Amino acid sequence: MSKLNNDPMQIANLRISRRSFLSIAAASFLTGCADSPVLVNAYEAVEFLVVGLEDKEIDRSTINGIPYASISAKIGRGPRSILVLGKQQGHDLHWFSADDAVLVTRNGRIIRTAGFPENIRNTTFSDEDPVARQFHRSNFSKRSLRSIDMDPNQLYGVPVISNYEVVGEREIMISGIKIKTRLVREYNTSFSINWTFSNYYWADIYDGFIWKSRQYIARGFDPLDIEVLKPPA
Repeated sequence: MSKLNNDPMQIANLRISRRSFLSIAAASFLTGCADSPVLVNAYEAVEFLVVGLEDKEIDRSTINGIPYASISAKIGRGPRSILVLGKQQGHDLHWFSADDAVLVTRNGRIIRTAGFPENIRNTTFSDEDPVARQFHRSNFSKRSLRSIDMDPNQLYGVPVISNYEVVGEREIMISGIKIKTRLVREYNTSFSINWTFSNYYWADIYDGFIWKSRQYIARGFDPLDIEVLKPPA
């Protein structure tokens, strides 16, 4: 068996191949479905799994048994849920849970939500979002500006200034898979509503793919911890 050398391109290809391998089942499900209506019943086959899981690592065999791209999410110390990909529009991924919660992510960032006590209704970027596959680069932008619409207080165009700090390289484990990542802290400030908070992103050191994150969507409750279990194709 040949040994892996230190060539960066070879290592990057191996990383991409691993993600492709994990997404094979999801790809077979989503083929021809990206432009279909929202797949409301996409999660029914695994509904017994997705509500109230204990906060422990989800077994890889369980994940492989779900024929959809999937993530896990939990709020603070609450139970962990599995959400499945029901709709894809460009880079916007719509994740559904069995209890009617919806997360819409773009390149790993939560941009819209539904089914929570407080929700992000829309996110608009004033410039390129560094979360979008930039964190593996040494020269990624360290500052960005976005605006968000929030419910239930009907707040529109709330500006959020973000500054970024590389915490360091971290090897994480997601359901038996070891992944080398760069941990980046995002300092967020919204002066108009007097809200300061920090998000965290674990980005693949080779291509910036966000495997894990901790993100606030509201001031009223703890952040969401998200892990990608089976990435989309």
